Amino acid sequence: MVLVAGVVTESAAQFSPHNDTTIAFAATTNGFGRVQSYDGTDGKYDDVTDKMIDRLYQVVGFDDSYVWNTNDDPDVNLVDTVYFSSTDSVEYFRHLVMDNSYRSDPPFDINVTTIVRQFKDENYALAMFGVKNVSDAPREFKLSVMLRSKFMDTYGNETLEWDDSRSTLYAFDSDGAIGIKSMTLDAVGASLLDYDDYDSTEPERDNARDFARWDAVSVEEFPTSSVVAGENGGYSYLNFGSTGELAVGDSSYVWIAFTHGADLDVVDDRLAEAQTKFDVITPIEKLDEGQPSEVSLRQNYPNPFNPSTQITFSVPEAQGVTLDVYNMLGQHVATLANNEMVSAGSHAYNFDASQLSSGVYLYKLSTANQSVVKKMTLIK
Repeated sequence: MVLVAGVVTESAAQFSPHNDTTIAFAATTNGFGRVQSYDGTDGKYDDVTDKMIDRLYQVVGFDDSYVWNTNDDPDVNLVDTVYFSSTDSVEYFRHLVMDNSYRSDPPFDINVTTIVRQFKDENYALAMFGVKNVSDAPREFKLSVMLRSKFMDTYGNETLEWDDSRSTLYAFDSDGAIGIKSMTLDAVGASLLDYDDYDSTEPERDNARDFARWDAVSVEEFPTSSVVAGENGGYSYLNFGSTGELAVGDSSYVWIAFTHGADLDVVDDRLAEAQTKFDVITPIEKLDEGQPSEVSLRQNYPNPFNPSTQITFSVPEAQGVTLDVYNMLGQHVATLANNEMVSAGSHAYNFDASQLSSGVYLYKLSTANQSVVKKMTLIK
């Protein structure tokens, strides 16, 4: 997969691939970092009254007095935002990093990462929601993903439901259905809340207090019955429990598939398609080789090779990695991973060079702090 960097925009700009009418499923991220989705009567975006998902984002709890959320913490204070277009099935790709500087007196610094990936002619999208500890001491958090529906831009009267057999969180009413499902971590619990039972004072904003969010993200059991929301709608939290203690610079994250459709059967089919897509586009495999002490890049094997080879690398802590390939003239020929979040440990990438000609190539592993380069030889 080759991703080509597109336009880097101002941090307050909205991610709006729905302007491209070839996209069947339209999702955006607004200046607060909230993911939203739209669906017109023709299956494509028409206008804001097509809104289905009003907000989808991570909630990161430290204790009952501090819970990171997109209303109180980042506002438009995005640390970084990059758009990508691609040469294959990935049509839009946005990576943004938010801080918590908007809050008047945060107890410590954290960064929160969101990556959104959409696909031409596909009716779903993938999002990575993560947290990075950039404070001055190790921290432990609770990680959750919050869903707020707004069917055809209208709040209220939807049913919220957790399906244990499908490990899927739903919201649905007569206008359609929404589904979200984890692609990586196993959820430990879910909270289904009617707006009137939630500590919030305005439906258009999520301005609950920290203790209310902490109560929601701390639930480690699954509801056995659905909740029918009132006229102001409801909130659903899909909880992933403790991140474990994150050292300074460490991250924790989860990949979520999200979609909407006419009914639950359509949503289930689209989430199954999303799982298949996720399995294809995340080719970095975790190896069980213990805990490395430093970033390292091994010699590919086999070498020489034709046409595929395995590239193995190790990182001592969870972080984003980029893996690029260059020819001996220094020309970039492939990006195998673009700031892909990986856990601490050893990982392997199976590189297929069938589209390249014989010769010597350089492969380069880059992290936030360093880069390592090695040579490999393709013989056809």
